Amino acid sequence: MLRRRKREEEDSEINITPMMDIVFIMLIFFIVTTSFIKETGIDPNRPEAETASRSELGNILIAISPNDQIWMNKNPIELQTVRILMEAAHAENPESSVVIVADELASTGIVIDIMDQIRLSGIAKVSISAQEK
Repeated sequence: MLRRRKREEEDSEINITPMMDIVFIMLIFFIVTTSFIKETGIDPNRPEAETASRSELGNILIAISPNDQIWMNKNPIELQTVRILMEAAHAENPESSVVIVADELASTGIVIDIMDQIRLSGIAKVSISAQEK
């Protein structure tokens, strides 16, 4: 009788070790495949465009405020440092793409200057963010 109860108790246990292994492997997979987006630090008022489409490609964001101040990684930066930061980001991830989030009141000249610095750093994928109408 004692032997029978002990056997029933052993059979009723659930081994969760294989489940924990699977969860751990999935966690590693998601961490490795995640593309981290570098936020800008400000939220500019983007211009509207009829042809604007949503794209999830950009993993580096550069914002331009209405008074032509450049923001990246939640910090204001100078135009001269854009190329250096882009070269570092490109070395870290060669598949990097950049999205410029310019305020509609920002001057076109600063947008062009930033695009030049990004392309000189070796990153070919550059796009400008617009809001859908």
